[in-house]
Amino acid sequence: MSDPAGIAIITAIATGTVQKISDSVSDSTAEAFKSLCKKVFARFRGLPEAQEALDGVRLDSEDGSALEAVADHLHRAEQEDPEIARLMAELRRAVEDRGAGSVVNTVHGGVSDEAKVVQGRDFHGDLRL
Repeated sequence: MSDPAGIAIITAIATGTVQKISDSVSDSTAEAFKSLCKKVFARFRGLPEAQEALDGVRLDSEDGSALEAVADHLHRAEQEDPEIARLMAELRRAVEDRGAGSVVNTVHGGVSDEAKVVQGRDFHGDLRL
């Protein structure tokens, strides 16, 4: 699957929510996001498979196969369109800056009575569970 920053951007595009990229969004990040949405929507409109994948993410932002399909189409768009590549790079930096000082963990699958999830950060020394 695409990198975590790419998935955050794809989810933001599909939901139209720039806060998926960063909790505190600068004006320049918001403008880059709007510009990227316009370019992606226009490009995907001409590609039925890409549009179908984007619609799938709009219906279920955690649909792994739809996210992967959008990631593939967006990756191709980045390679073919320098403006999309520039906007994606700018938004990736915003996503990565969001991570400075914070931890984001994603658990895929069920967590039942027998399964355990442990989250942590910056362990120093021994860790015994």
